[in-house]
This record gives sequence, C-alpha cells and structure tokens, in this order.
Amino acid sequence: MSSVQKICQGVAVIAITSTLLAGCSQVVKTGANVALGFTEKHIVPPILAMEDAEMVCNSGTSLTPAIMATKDMGADPTRVAVLMYSAAGICAEQKALEAELRYLRASKSNQVAEAQDARVEQKRWAALAAQRQYTGYKLFQDRYEKKYKKELGEGCPKMNSDIDQTVYMLGMLSGLQSMTNDINSGGAVNVPKDIAAIVERGMVCLNNEKFWGAPNATRAVIWTLLPGAGDGKPDPYQTLKQSTQIGEQKGVRLSHALYAVAAQASGDDAKIRDALRTFAKARSDEKPVNPQFKLIDSMAESMVKGISDRYWTEHTGVRTGDDGMESFWDESSDSSELDDLFGGDADGASTATTSESSE
Repeated sequence: MSSVQKICQGVAVIAITSTLLAGCSQVVKTGANVALGFTEKHIVPPILAMEDAEMVCNSGTSLTPAIMATKDMGADPTRVAVLMYSAAGICAEQKALEAELRYLRASKSNQVAEAQDARVEQKRWAALAAQRQYTGYKLFQDRYEKKYKKELGEGCPKMNSDIDQTVYMLGMLSGLQSMTNDINSGGAVNVPKDIAAIVERGMVCLNNEKFWGAPNATRAVIWTLLPGAGDGKPDPYQTLKQSTQIGEQKGVRLSHALYAVAAQASGDDAKIRDALRTFAKARSDEKPVNPQFKLIDSMAESMVKGISDRYWTEHTGVRTGDDGMESFWDESSDSSELDDLFGGDADGASTATTSESSE
C-alpha cells in the first residue's frame, strides 16, 4: 500500500471516529438536558413542597455531585444545583450551630479545652457552609450574567418563569449567607464582601408580595448590617415588621427569619424577643403554611430555632424549651422549668418528711 493510500485511510478513520464521537456527545448532552428539564418540572416542585428541611439538606449533600456531573456532559445544571447547594449549606450550618452551643455551654462551665475544641469545630463547619453557599451563588451569578449580558445587581432582567425567579431569590440569599458564614469561619473561604451590596440592589427585581415579603426583608437586613447601605432608605425594622405581616398572609415565614437575623446582630434583647415572639405567633389554623413552599418555611424555622437556641444557651446554658420563643427565663412568676421538671419528686419528698415527723 502506498504512503498516499495509508494517509487517506488514516484521514478517513479520524473523520469517521470524530463524527461518531460528536454524535455520541450530542446524544449525551441532549439526554442530560432532558433529565434536568424533567427534574426542574417534576421533582423540584415536590421538593419545595416538603416540610422536612433536614431530609432535603441531606439530599442536597448527597445528590449535588450527581447533578453537577451533567455539566461535563454539556448540560446546564445551574437551576437545580442552586437549590441543592442551598440545601447542603443548611446541613453544615446546623453542624456549626451545634458546635457553637457546645462552646457556649463549655464556656459557662469554665471547661477551657472543651470550649476551644468546640470553637475550632464551629469554624470548620461554618467554612464548609460558606463554601457550599458561595459555590451555589457563583453558579447562579455566572449563568445570570451570561444569559442576560449584564452584571448581577445592575438592572433587572425579564424573568418569565417562576423557577427562574425562585432560583434568583435562592441564589441571592445563598450569596448573603455565604458571606455571613465566611465571617464566622474567620475568613477561611474569602467570600467577597461586596456580595451584600449586590444582593441589596438585586432584590428590587423580585415582586415583594409574591415572594412573601422576603425581598424587602433581605434588603432591610443589609441596611442594618452594612454601613451606609440604609442611607435614604425606610426604617429597616419597620420594613422587617411589614414584611413579616406579608409572610404570615402568604404562609411562608422567611421574612420572620430575616427579622430574627437582624435582631440577633443588633444584640438588643427587646428586638430579639420580639422577633422570636413574632415568629411563634405567625402560625395558626387561620394562617396555614403555603403548601407549595413548605420547604422554604421549614428552612426559615430552622434559622429561627438556631437563633433562639443560641440566645437561650448564652443566658441559661440550655437551648429553647417548648414555649421558649413566647416566654423567657426571667419572665416566669413562679418556679423555674427545672423546678417543674422535678416538682413531683420534691412534693413526694415533702409529704414523706411530714409523715415521718407526725409519727
């Protein structure tokens, strides 16, 4: 066989192989996009309707790698991945909270080594939460800027679908949470601090009524945290209270959680207690949870419980009791909760002593 024939054969093999591989690649990409489209349409809504935030956060931790694998197949997993990363971040936040509560208890008991160990653990979990949330935020930001040809926070795009608007809100909140957790970790992830300003500007693009008062509540939280952000803006706590009223009417208490975040950051006991009471009173038979967004309400509940547990543990060494968001340790007119817990034994001992004395 001549050299020319060999070269021609080689070129033909390369051409055929390239065509076959390109065809396979296109099939894989199409299949991945179909699977993601099916997930967005038929799986994400039921997930948002679940009220078990713990289960969803564990699902986010386990399923995110599989969802992100579709990116290498040529698909765009952003919308599903933002939800998954947000859920996975909650798991790490809860671990960080448990370590912080352990730190607070050890500090009150003068257990120095235990307190130091708990603080190290808290920072590690906070760093993981920040990393997950920032990854979700960056995925959202990159897709947004590529699709709409504008920087995030600079003007409002036309978002027609509910899923795009929901992802927009979750992406923004993930960015804000990543910044907060990075601060708690000691800056382990180096999340940019300008995210807060971007989120404050970007939240005006969402309908405040449609999203349960959360967009304005988010902006109000930033007004209280970022120096100068509230200049020329309405009173942040009045805005937060108005937002909680919308949240009650809509059946999603995310704005209540944001009020609690701002109150905790202020360090004002009156604000903290009002935020906790407002949350506790927001659910009744007349104000049921929105069935489409039970997950968001459940996530908000986890946030508020964490703030309440931290507040109680700082002052008493124990986390929130059954009615601990409505009445507090220094407001009881009778015996303490521990007295009530051992009340039966105390009464029995008193009765036995009296009987022995009479004999």
